[in-house]
Amino acid sequence: MNIESEGVWIDGEHFPAWRQDTEMTNHEGGVSIIENPEFEPVKSGLVEAILQKDVDQRTDRPLKSVAEGGMKVRNLHELGLAFFDLIDARARIFFKVITGANEAVVDDCWANVMHKGEWLVPHAHQRATASVVYSLEPGDGAEVSDEPLNGHLMLTDPRLPQCCPMKESWVSSFFRPIGDQPSMMVLFPSYITHMVAPYQGEQPRITIAWNINSEKLPGEVQHVGEGY
Repeated sequence: MNIESEGVWIDGEHFPAWRQDTEMTNHEGGVSIIENPEFEPVKSGLVEAILQKDVDQRTDRPLKSVAEGGMKVRNLHELGLAFFDLIDARARIFFKVITGANEAVVDDCWANVMHKGEWLVPHAHQRATASVVYSLEPGDGAEVSDEPLNGHLMLTDPRLPQCCPMKESWVSSFFRPIGDQPSMMVLFPSYITHMVAPYQGEQPRITIAWNINSEKLPGEVQHVGEGY
């Protein structure tokens, strides 16, 4: 079945991989955002599966540093969940809509599960044209802490004018495309430096990320430090 064209059925309801009425917000520097509120009622199975993987992996291999960005849960397609297939197809179509490419080849995909105090160092992705991040479960950070950057994705790059309000190419601020809103999806050029601020919630925060190109790259992905 071609999910991109046919969509999927979940709990008796049909979900297209891309809505014709999708509203898109485009920002300078190639940053685009879409909202997917229809996903909220059917996300729980994926949330539960990822959290169980998180527990198992933390038991087998505890994180070496809170700056690793939380636990990386990979091979999400092996979960056999239609909801992941749906958001995976939407991420790929999002890439094609923004870039104009005929194909969208996922070079890497993973879930980040962050617990209180965990964060992700500034970094970029060398093997991809664009990166997509989906807010699966924002957690309860906004409810338990007054910290305004609580576990938020932040773009901090001198090539983004939003990050350089005082002087061109001199970073003195950041751009926050996703805050506490669930089911939002952001796409940005993979060369853009980004990070995740320390998370202060009591419940896990979960995002899913994709690195995508218009064709398959040679070689295998190297997960250097697992934070990159």
